[in-house]
Amino acid sequence: MEKFVILKAKALELGLSAEDVVRHWWHEKELSQDFLQCLLCDSELLKADSGNIKVKMFYYAEDKTFSEKLIPCKQVSGVVGDVDKTGRHGLITMLHQKILPWSSDELSVGLPDGLNGKENTRLIMETAGLQKQKAEAAEYCANYALDGIQAGEAFFASHYEMSRVCKNYKLVNETLCQIKGADVLLDSHEYWTSSEKQSGKAMFVNGKQAFVDRSIGKWAKLYVCPVVAF
Repeated sequence: MEKFVILKAKALELGLSAEDVVRHWWHEKELSQDFLQCLLCDSELLKADSGNIKVKMFYYAEDKTFSEKLIPCKQVSGVVGDVDKTGRHGLITMLHQKILPWSSDELSVGLPDGLNGKENTRLIMETAGLQKQKAEAAEYCANYALDGIQAGEAFFASHYEMSRVCKNYKLVNETLCQIKGADVLLDSHEYWTSSEKQSGKAMFVNGKQAFVDRSIGKWAKLYVCPVVAF
């Protein structure tokens, strides 16, 4: 920071304002239009602790910020799919989905009722490792590392969590459709959740019947959409 103080003092000594310096650098093509646009857009970025986060906002993992409008020079990592009443906590849907079985080996974990997706994911992965069985849906979520998201950040949402996201699918899709290459949430297709129903079954949801208690054999191939909590 001391160097910038010296630079500012030198500019003032030469009779130059900060605006004069930036204007000169712009004319000399030392500053790109994208960079200047980013500076203008920075004022639109929000942090979760602002209490102003809303469903369908863009999420940028690099600095954990959110915006209502797409900021071209930042890498979008996901879209807000659910927010609590405080506007500070919720779930972010990732931009990519896969069609996978919950477990092609029909892994039985014995998950306690009421756990969140992050806890479910940890237990599923631990049990799969101990029993040397596959848990494809949880593995995809736990290992998800795209668009600035680091492996281990995302998880396999519980039935309650995925239901809350699916009920907002229309709003979420309005934003997803603005992101090149992003997969939209399909209301007519079923999405796995990390919640077990019985030893051989797990629960799933869709946009039309988000909170309905439905389950199917873990061998079935359904959509899987990783989420990140904030």
